[in-house]
Amino acid sequence: MSVFPLVSLETEDPIVKQVFDRLRQRWGGVLNLYRVLGWAPALSKEWAAFAWTMRFELEVPRKLRELLVIRIASLVGARYEYVHHLKMAKEAGVTERQITHLHAWRSSELFDETEGLVLQLADELASLNSATPDTMARLQQLFPPRHLVELVVTGAFYCGVARVVNSFGIELEEHWEGLRVRND
Repeated sequence: MSVFPLVSLETEDPIVKQVFDRLRQRWGGVLNLYRVLGWAPALSKEWAAFAWTMRFELEVPRKLRELLVIRIASLVGARYEYVHHLKMAKEAGVTERQITHLHAWRSSELFDETEGLVLQLADELASLNSATPDTMARLQQLFPPRHLVELVVTGAFYCGVARVVNSFGIELEEHWEGLRVRND
């Protein structure tokens, strides 16, 4: 059981009910993160909209975004975030070997230059709270402005997600393995 109480799945709040219904449609269930966010209905609605935009409407390759997220989650000890995104990372093409060597990505030949730079961004966002000027300059050489903004905002958002799930002690859903995101 999570440290913080979860909003009932049978909530009567119309805003939270709408968010939960969309989650059921998209995931096949309601994520515990949203059951905590449900205590602040307007916030949960906007959080969901922003998160779904990042998931379904960005141009940066999904594999790069998931590498960014799982690296951040592993660095800040956000197991809830890591486990959910590990499944998505694998579906996006991150290999088991890459996952196994993620902690030592700098010395691994399993990550290409672009992946390594995204992992550098993850390291800096998680530990320095911003990307260094050198990393930003290198990112600008590899990515068009739109992709660079998408990567930095995604990384910053998931640093925030990690802090939320860790602060509230949010645990994995009982049947988290069966939750599947649908892109429709």
